[in-house]
Amino acid sequence: MKRTNLDYAAGLVRKAENDWKTASIGLDHGSPLDTICFHIQQTAEKLLKALLAWHNVDYPLTHDLGDLLDLALPQFSGLEKFRKSLPGYTEFAIAMRYDDALYPSRDETVEAFETVGRLRSIVHSLLPPETRP
Repeated sequence: MKRTNLDYAAGLVRKAENDWKTASIGLDHGSPLDTICFHIQQTAEKLLKALLAWHNVDYPLTHDLGDLLDLALPQFSGLEKFRKSLPGYTEFAIAMRYDDALYPSRDETVEAFETVGRLRSIVHSLLPPETRP
């Protein structure tokens, strides 16, 4: 059976929700902040890719949230409000994972969590109900 755009989008949303739960539980239970930030970034990445998949927009295999946002903005101009914050979270999936000198503060982590929480709500509203948790 051939997978549809809806199937790909729904799968990415499920994976994003797993990352979101992991970040949320981590914040509530004092997990390492760099690990929480990784899952926050992964949530945003997979949600943007879900939007793109649903609209049949080819996207690169990348962690770069700025690049993914650029691909989404032509169809979803309301995401422009994330232009200043999301690209900075790319380092949560790349540099921060390997450079011990880079470590987020709790305030930075909470701010990123809240920002991606807003993105999550918007993306869920833009996707068909079948893809939502």
